[in-house]
Amino acid sequence: MKLILAVLACAMLVGCTSMPYRPAQADGAFPGLVDFVASAPGRSVDVLLVHGMCTHDVRWVDDTVAQLSSALRAQTQGTPPGSAAGAAVATTDGIEIVERSIQLRQGELRIKALLWSPLTTPLKHQLDYDHSDRLPVVRAKLNARAKDMLMDDCIPDALIYQGVSRDAIQQRMAQAILRATEGAAPDAPLLVLSSSLGSKILFDTLLRMDAAAQRTIDRMAYLVMAANQIPLLALADQQAVAPGAAAAPAAPPPDSLQALLRKRRAAATPRTTRRLTLVAFSDPNDLLTYTLERERYAPLGVEVVNVLVSNAPTWFGLLERPDHAHGNYLLNPDVARMAACGQPRSARCE
Repeated sequence: MKLILAVLACAMLVGCTSMPYRPAQADGAFPGLVDFVASAPGRSVDVLLVHGMCTHDVRWVDDTVAQLSSALRAQTQGTPPGSAAGAAVATTDGIEIVERSIQLRQGELRIKALLWSPLTTPLKHQLDYDHSDRLPVVRAKLNARAKDMLMDDCIPDALIYQGVSRDAIQQRMAQAILRATEGAAPDAPLLVLSSSLGSKILFDTLLRMDAAAQRTIDRMAYLVMAANQIPLLALADQQAVAPGAAAAPAAPPPDSLQALLRKRRAAATPRTTRRLTLVAFSDPNDLLTYTLERERYAPLGVEVVNVLVSNAPTWFGLLERPDHAHGNYLLNPDVARMAACGQPRSARCE
């Protein structure tokens, strides 16, 4: 009887969970990493990985590459997954550059991951005393998880970047970008996979750099944004309207993504013009993500596609764990498959 009750309880719990956007739902078609490899000169393309808020290390790189490799049914070259030994091929003012390679029958994905997390981690340690396992208080389990991860580890990254450390972070990121992209052919396509705050840091940095950054911008052919926070973070770049002052403009000023696309279009020539595919993955239950408004970006020479995904189960139609909703994008098999193989699925992934 106890076994029967246990089975019934499990069945009821399963019935009370749902993942409404698995499989993922895209509002347009787009190519995948494999398609760019197959059509690239020399059958080799560069991939830039940039993580988002929350502490990240080499394991995130290996897990992400493993997901992409699995979607592509390919082999990964580099340090074995789960091992940090020798993984950082370079450290530029605190930013680690981790190199990996995915070998396909069509060619090679040469991956450079920029780990900027070491820049903010020392400051976040000031909040360690507040962790739930250190305080003589009792927190509800879900509240404790949200406080320890989202509020004490993730949100502080955005606060640090938007504060007095912003210029220093951009300067160090600029050096890391130069290091990661040095030696690349001007006509070689660059594929970028960035997450949440990492997208904003990347765009802001490229906007302040010189001709070397322009070459990087010109090379962009594929931009995948997971957990897009540009609309939220752009508010920090605008002036508040004082009481009694003139009304705010009907259209907000260009955000960092718009400014980057404008810079790219302004520098384009018949020889360098490259169509850019922009894909934004969003979990509607992720409190920290926003879909892209196509009308703001499509006129700037890009193809914009929004993809809705479910990163974790929704319980009773009421709640999806906030940490899983925001933190699991590139580890979501749907996201990895679509980024790697496109939508609809490329025949090259078969």
